[in-house]
Amino acid sequence: MYDWEQRKLGEISEIKRGASPRPIKDKKWFSDTSEVGWLRISDVTSQNGRVSHVAQHLSKAGQEKTLVLNEPHLILSIAASVGKPVINYLRTGIHDGFIVFVHPKFELEFMFQWLESYQDKWQRFGQPGSQVNLNSELVRNLEISIPDKNEQLRISQVLRYIDTIIASNQRAPFPTISPPKTNV
Repeated sequence: MYDWEQRKLGEISEIKRGASPRPIKDKKWFSDTSEVGWLRISDVTSQNGRVSHVAQHLSKAGQEKTLVLNEPHLILSIAASVGKPVINYLRTGIHDGFIVFVHPKFELEFMFQWLESYQDKWQRFGQPGSQVNLNSELVRNLEISIPDKNEQLRISQVLRYIDTIIASNQRAPFPTISPPKTNV
């Protein structure tokens, strides 16, 4: 077992905010034939934070107005479902309601699991009676304890395995039990 060290998230990754074309409902930003997706919070919640497909795709003009990711990244929702972590597995533009961890010095699945466990704690940063929104600086300055990358990998493999078991048990239908036969 290795020592865990205290680090700020901004020390172990560059953190960038997404960008959205405006006005967002303008059809010129979207295309049914584009290979570049448009990540929305509904895509995140429907796939439990591991996004492999999206409902909308960006036009060339839309891609120029946002942050486009071409490889898997860890993303964090900073509005709406505040603190919901995402691992994105496709080429996609990132809405301004998300921040992206760029050039991370951590294992993605480990940090996904850590952020997932921290999700409820983001609420403390909100003002009473208002919707909680996070900003990049707040996330950059959050201190966490983190092990070396080998231990991160081992921990994340175990947690991912447990997630898989839980998900398969939630999808499995409950067995139907027939009442016992009686010879009456």
